[in-house]
Amino acid sequence: MKGFVLTLRNSKQTAKLPDLRRLLARAKVFIKRHGLQAVLCLLFLFGLVIGVTFAQGVSRTTYERLDLLFVTNISARIQMTLPQIFLSCFVSYFLFGFTAFLCALSCWGFVAVPMICTGFGFTAGLSSAFVFSLYHMSGAGFYILVILPGTLLFLLTLVYYTAYCFRLSRRFAVLSLMGNDREPELRSHLKVFLKKSLLTLLSVITCSIVDMVLWMLFADKFQF
Repeated sequence: MKGFVLTLRNSKQTAKLPDLRRLLARAKVFIKRHGLQAVLCLLFLFGLVIGVTFAQGVSRTTYERLDLLFVTNISARIQMTLPQIFLSCFVSYFLFGFTAFLCALSCWGFVAVPMICTGFGFTAGLSSAFVFSLYHMSGAGFYILVILPGTLLFLLTLVYYTAYCFRLSRRFAVLSLMGNDREPELRSHLKVFLKKSLLTLLSVITCSIVDMVLWMLFADKFQF
């Protein structure tokens, strides 16, 4: 009887143990599907930290000259019309997306693609540090309500788009080394790439519209 009870306990304990093979298989699938995106997110965070650190030694005049890349001159933007705000936001997002587009069509572009996410993180960190340090609580509230939503939406787009750009550029590099054996396969990838590029452009427009609407709703609620 005691042996039977011990056998039941051992079987229950064995059933509770996780299947390591399944966990490893799921981990491999996750890394294969989303590992590159995770690395690009980490590079964004790395650039964000560098941007915040670098912001401590930059003058206000230098910040305002860089307003095209990220929001620094809030007082000047508040005086803009809605189309001007849309165009300003669109250009700042479009520059990163277009750079990734060019890298994808280059054999060695996959080397530069990770730097795009780092650069976007750097500009986001620089912008947030400037707004917080200059306008304090008002700047923090303004950044969270007006700037941050569009930045996060574009970050998601940029991470997935640059991941595909990285893979396509690497395929170009392999093709240049191995010859023309994989040209039909590459053509199909180019079609997918053009579709993703179009979706990225639509996402850039959407993020710019979101920024414009948030500027319209909340910009005049803050005193600078």
